[in-house]
Amino acid sequence: MKLFLRLAPVAVLALLALGFGGCTSAPQPKAYSIHVTLDDALVGTSVQVDLVGVNTIADLPKWQSYSVTEYWQPQNAFRRDAHKYSMQFGRETPKSLTLASTDPIWADWLRTGSMNLVLIADLPGAAADQAGNADPRRLILPLDAAAWGSDVKQIEILVQESGFKLLTARKP
Repeated sequence: MKLFLRLAPVAVLALLALGFGGCTSAPQPKAYSIHVTLDDALVGTSVQVDLVGVNTIADLPKWQSYSVTEYWQPQNAFRRDAHKYSMQFGRETPKSLTLASTDPIWADWLRTGSMNLVLIADLPGAAADQAGNADPRRLILPLDAAAWGSDVKQIEILVQESGFKLLTARKP
């Protein structure tokens, strides 16, 4: 009987843990307006930013480790084959460009299970390749609505000479 009294609370806690473990909701990807602004130091220079919706299982590991330097090489097959949205900044373009949440590319990305958005910038100057967000020319963002909160409709990003700067706060 003493053994039962000692084990009963442990059993109850284990059952509660199992019950609550099933209450987590699956990630829900969402289309956001992506507003990209050039820092004043880059205005008037040629800068291209590619945005790519990527599936966490099939695509994300490749995008995290792929050389950004190689990506921007002429005739690069990885870049050519990517289902991307390109923003081209230059002398005759505005300082800010936006990928609207209503753009048809979002339907394609979400249909194929994209849970992340990868931004890659072709910035002036040389930079050493690094993995993931450690490379300042690459920014990987979650598309899970829970990561941003229900009030976020637009994600603001600043492109500086030193790389991307995320201006929209994520949920803690």
